Amino acid sequence: MISFLKSIKNTNKVALVFYLLINTFFVLKYFDRQDFVSKYLVLLMYLVIVFLGIFYLNKFSAIINRIKKANYYVLGLSFVVFLLFVFINFYIDGNSLNADWWSAMDVTIASILNGEYPYGMKDHLGQTSSNLPALFYIGLPFYFLGDVGLLQPFVFLLISLFLFKSKIAIHKKVIVLFLLLMSPSYLWEIIAKSDLMSNIILLILFLFFWDDKFKNNYFKKPLLLSFFCAFFVLTRGIVVIPLTLFLFRGFLDSNLKTKLKFIVGFTIFSIVICLPILINLPNTETIIEHNPFNHQTKFTPKFVQILFILLPFLIALKRLKIKEKVYYLLILLSILLFVSFAIVCFKFGFDNALYKSYFDISYLGIVLPFTILYFVLDYTKLD
Repeated sequence: MISFLKSIKNTNKVALVFYLLINTFFVLKYFDRQDFVSKYLVLLMYLVIVFLGIFYLNKFSAIINRIKKANYYVLGLSFVVFLLFVFINFYIDGNSLNADWWSAMDVTIASILNGEYPYGMKDHLGQTSSNLPALFYIGLPFYFLGDVGLLQPFVFLLISLFLFKSKIAIHKKVIVLFLLLMSPSYLWEIIAKSDLMSNIILLILFLFFWDDKFKNNYFKKPLLLSFFCAFFVLTRGIVVIPLTLFLFRGFLDSNLKTKLKFIVGFTIFSIVICLPILINLPNTETIIEHNPFNHQTKFTPKFVQILFILLPFLIALKRLKIKEKVYYLLILLSILLFVSFAIVCFKFGFDNALYKSYFDISYLGIVLPFTILYFVLDYTKLD
């Protein structure tokens, strides 16, 4: 499997293919709901615009990079987009949406604050929440601001600040913004007030921050690292894959004392993070019937899940540069999610899987940040 992953590596072309594939599904699905213009014509126009945008941004990269205070112009543009996203968030009534990401988080937070077990409560679509405990803390500030959907605009603001402070060439910063804003998958996240991609982006920002601070020894501060690992693992189960691939080699290289500190810290912090839910646990039958894991694993067979949990441990045995880690994550997560999509297509047919939402294609958005990151990482000095 690892040798297969190496064999398909081809600079940033792989990332662009997955980026376009993910967004192709979104264009086909959501433009199928109108009769004014062919969805295939829209798709063709979309692909042309993306290719032309990347081509010209690269062609005029030298000019863009020489513009005085260009970094501040990029930051200013990003802030305008941030304000637009905030406006969109307040303009769109969440109850009118046929997506319950925001509602599930809202119900989870409200239930915990009211001292109730959150996983038996229904959101505005009558579904129970799949939010793991740490999402409560991520969404809490925005809940108090009046709308948990504000999480997405503020995460975009964090992306903008990351770009502003990074060593990425200016034209590559523009490409990042271009690819984000030209992504129907990402724009869907903003409109639907989904926390999924924001969750993954926060994880990526943490991993890059940690790599920047402790490049030579990820486990220099094992207790602090154990807190962040526990926190992110308790947002979504799939984050185990990037955390393992980034950190497992460093864990093996650390001494026994450091390993014990990390394990004990991870255990204690996990319990503390879960405490607001643990103190309100109902009876066993309710827990078995209503728990977040039933929802988070419904699309993928158990053997596939186990395989893709084990693979990062094997890949991480090799010492990898950060660019290589991002590449393997891009491939692993893409294969995992597209295999899950293919399984649903095989069982129910492509039209049912895509157009009738037998498979929730918003999960493909997990891969999108890695496609954009790897596409620009090839040209940075972050290694």
